[in-house]
Amino acid sequence: MMDKEKQKDFARRVSQANKTQLVAITYDIILENIKCAKEADSVDGFRAELKSAQKFLGELMRSLDFKYPISVNLLRIYEYVKVILVSSEISGENRGLDSAESVLAKLGSAFHEISSKDNSGAVMENAQQIVAGLTYGKGTLNEADMTAGANRGFLA
Repeated sequence: MMDKEKQKDFARRVSQANKTQLVAITYDIILENIKCAKEADSVDGFRAELKSAQKFLGELMRSLDFKYPISVNLLRIYEYVKVILVSSEISGENRGLDSAESVLAKLGSAFHEISSKDNSGAVMENAQQIVAGLTYGKGTLNEADMTAGANRGFLA
């Protein structure tokens, strides 16, 4: 299973991300789920990670905008990956996960490159800003909330 620290890291990244970065993060989450599935010590853990990967892949599929011709190509790729994930989940065996991982890594890399050029604002406008810095522990990275007491939640 994906560890709590990794989940917190993804949550932090999502809270600060713009639309393009959210897509790139979604790829990262799917890839992490596949990695965790491969490392799972039980069939149930393997299947749970693949189910999670399928949910995030479904989100990528639902977010496609078919006004753009590339969306049809992306949908076909996502369907290919979904077949691999479902087949592996049902069988409880690694059936082509390396291939799915490779395809998703290439797409994720492309979206990371695109997201580095996207200067739009964060999707979550009123989220807490997280600032990280090194503190007293040797080589320890601790988080510091620089907006303590700031206005949070919905603005009327």
